Amino acid sequence: MSWQAYVDNQICSQVQCRLAVIAGLNDGVIWAKFEKDIPSSVTCEELKTIADTMRTNPNTFQETGIRLGGEKYICLAAENNLVRGRKGSSALCIVATNTCLLAAATVDGFSPGRLNSVVEKLGDYLRANSY
Repeated sequence: MSWQAYVDNQICSQVQCRLAVIAGLNDGVIWAKFEKDIPSSVTCEELKTIADTMRTNPNTFQETGIRLGGEKYICLAAENNLVRGRKGSSALCIVATNTCLLAAATVDGFSPGRLNSVVEKLGDYLRANSY
C-alpha cells in the first residue's frame, strides 16, 4: 500500500480532515498528505520541529503550542510518541512511530475521540510492522 493510500483510506475515509500527513520522523520529509481549507501548506520544517520536540521535550508544546499548516494549536497532552491539540473546535492528533510521524486535524466540530482512535490505531499498526 502506498503512503498516500494510508492517508486517503486509513485516515481521511474515517475522519473529516482539514489536514492529514505522514512524514519521516528524522527529517520531516512529507511522504503523503491531504490538505483542505488551511492557511498554508504543511511544511517539512514544521514536521521536523514537532518530531524533534516530541523526542527531546514534549512538555514544550504546553508552553508554545503546536504549529502545523500555518496554524497554532493549543496543546492538550504531550508525550514522546503522542501529542493532542485543539484550535477552536478542530482537534489535532500527532503520533510518532519508529520511522514516521502521523498528523491529522479535523474540520470544526468533528469528534476528537474518533480522530484519536483512528490515528493512534494506524500508529500502532505501523509500529507493529516495523515502521
